[in-house]
Amino acid sequence: MQRIHLTTDSLKVPCSPTPVDGWRRPEWPATLPLQLAERGTLVQTRPGQPLPLSLGGEETVFVVRTATLLFRLSLAENLRQGVALLYLGDVFRSAFAPAGPAAQLISLTSGEILRYRHGAFSKIMSTDPEARSYFDQAVARQTARQAIHLTAVGQLDSSQRLVTFLVELATQIGVPASEGRVVFEMPLSRSEVAEYLGLNADTLSRIMSRLRSQGLLTQPDRQTIFVRDLEALAALSPASAALLALPRMTSKPINAQ
Repeated sequence: MQRIHLTTDSLKVPCSPTPVDGWRRPEWPATLPLQLAERGTLVQTRPGQPLPLSLGGEETVFVVRTATLLFRLSLAENLRQGVALLYLGDVFRSAFAPAGPAAQLISLTSGEILRYRHGAFSKIMSTDPEARSYFDQAVARQTARQAIHLTAVGQLDSSQRLVTFLVELATQIGVPASEGRVVFEMPLSRSEVAEYLGLNADTLSRIMSRLRSQGLLTQPDRQTIFVRDLEALAALSPASAALLALPRMTSKPINAQ
């Protein structure tokens, strides 16, 4: 297994010093526990890259360093659904995928992840309370985020679903820009966003056009999105308050030496 050698200082991932557009969020742990950092295999990812859910038949575990991942299930040939997005600091076990349906974990962006065989990861969990606490908090954070997403898809109208998704991206991967805006790169294609939200692609395009015409968003290109007023955008979805209360880490990576 490839070892990642880090100093204690290089493990620091400071949380954002100022909340986006005045919204306050609890802080996420500022360091990755040393044993997790040292004992993972560093994997460089590229957009669209599938990540193996087993190694030689053994379950795998991933910790996201600097990428956005998509967990997707296919129940049948024409029944495919994006289940969850994973961001900086999130963790994923192969056991999170149900037995039977075809499951995929896909890197949506270039970046880095730490990969573990489950046996080695389980040993870390049983011997290092700090690593166990990190894993438990990460799973709790992800479960809360997924619960908001599932409720939005099941209960909100098309416009509210898309707004909820944009607020999630703005608060999870967005960075402050000039004039109080928040900017992020859309990690999904239009068809993937439609799939993730249970929307028709044309409906998705119409809603995006309306948000731009209202002055809430600008798009200098297909991937880059500027949220001009996060508070005004968030007000369009009843799920936004719960999303804005979730912790996030900054986009600064955990630096390997």
